[in-house]
Amino acid sequence: RSTAEASHRRSRSSAVGLKAFQNKNLLTMKTGGIRMTMIEEIAARQELKQLVDTYANESDKNNQDYYVNVFTEDCRVRVYFNGELGMDLKNVHDLIAAYKGFGAAKAAFHMNGQQTVAFEDETHATGTCYALAHLVNEKDGADMLTTHAVRYEDRYVKTADGWRVAARKQYFMFSDTHALGK
Repeated sequence: RSTAEASHRRSRSSAVGLKAFQNKNLLTMKTGGIRMTMIEEIAARQELKQLVDTYANESDKNNQDYYVNVFTEDCRVRVYFNGELGMDLKNVHDLIAAYKGFGAAKAAFHMNGQQTVAFEDETHATGTCYALAHLVNEKDGADMLTTHAVRYEDRYVKTADGWRVAARKQYFMFSDTHALGK
């Protein structure tokens, strides 16, 4: 009897504690001047992380057609090389065509690092994500590894289909190319 009573008290205490936590923290959180529950904010952050990670995964597969699921139709993407604007793309189809124009690497490995997000309201946010892109291409019969350090500065919008990138500034901070294995 003692064990059953103790178990019941723990369960009841946990339920009361969870309810108090929900009432105190989940319903009153302010983010960027807006009201979002903590659960809503965590879910939105996870969805945005999934969005940028899926972009990297599909880039590894050379599946630029998937970008219609990452970017809005009318997205604006500006790509900078060494601080200079190199591409200014005005919609997702121009983005797809430009990236297909680079051709497929023999192998690709994109790895995202930290991502910070700030919510403007429930359907708009900004974020910065850091990434390393490793691409293997052949040159003069040798496999060459190019590593790009990239910073993405994004504006996100939540659509009927979920979060999408509406605008992106993509900075190639530095790059290194050398023979693979050397």
